[in-house]
Amino acid sequence: MNDEQRLGEFRNRVLHTVASLVGPYLLAYPHWSNDYLKIVCKPPDFDTLFMNNVTLTPVWHLLENSTGMQELVFLLEGLFHLPIGDKGLEQLTAGLNEDITASGVPIVLVHKKDGYLFYRKGVKLLDERVVNTDLEWLSDYPSALSAFENALVQSSDSAKQREVLDSLRVSLENFLRQLLGNRKSLENNKDALLKWMDTHGTNTETRQMMRQLLTFYCEYQNNHVKHGDDWKPAEVDFILYETATFVYLLLDLARQEATQS
Repeated sequence: MNDEQRLGEFRNRVLHTVASLVGPYLLAYPHWSNDYLKIVCKPPDFDTLFMNNVTLTPVWHLLENSTGMQELVFLLEGLFHLPIGDKGLEQLTAGLNEDITASGVPIVLVHKKDGYLFYRKGVKLLDERVVNTDLEWLSDYPSALSAFENALVQSSDSAKQREVLDSLRVSLENFLRQLLGNRKSLENNKDALLKWMDTHGTNTETRQMMRQLLTFYCEYQNNHVKHGDDWKPAEVDFILYETATFVYLLLDLARQEATQS
């Protein structure tokens, strides 16, 4: 199938899932439809009180008439803000993940500590072991987590790849500031980071590797993103996973220290 056919199949599966899991709530609580419309920034519908079929609800119409993956994902995210309870959210997540797998669309739906997030699918091992773990472990680093989530969401939009790189830099910089307890820029935090890594039992080679990688990371961001515009599309995923791997290593070291203390 081409991308358009795959999207159409995914949309049809999603409609079945939403009808069975969310539909009963929409019919039992008609005001939820207008609550949903507010969530997704649409005008209210004053006929919801007279609807006795889920296919007549604004939620169904919006999903059915969505014109692309970006819009469909945005509309699906809105469903997770309805008060369907923990069990309902778990069932909706499981159902949508089945739809994602069956349709082969390149997106990932994950349950984080404070909610749910869709982002563009990448390398399965890195997504599951590194990216998803970062989303969970970064809950204690809110400014870093927010920027990292922004990067993941922006990564699915080909027009926002420059913003992905900016968000990744902000995420890493904010993470190191909180981890190290200072307000230094990313470039000026290398020595403090290496000292921190030394006190957390890392090998000399690991620290030197981090020094070199972080040096070139900063130079790339400064030369080609922050003060230039000649980054390459093929480099975006590389920078995303490199950032995620930096954070994964440091969070793992911090968690090990917390476990031992």
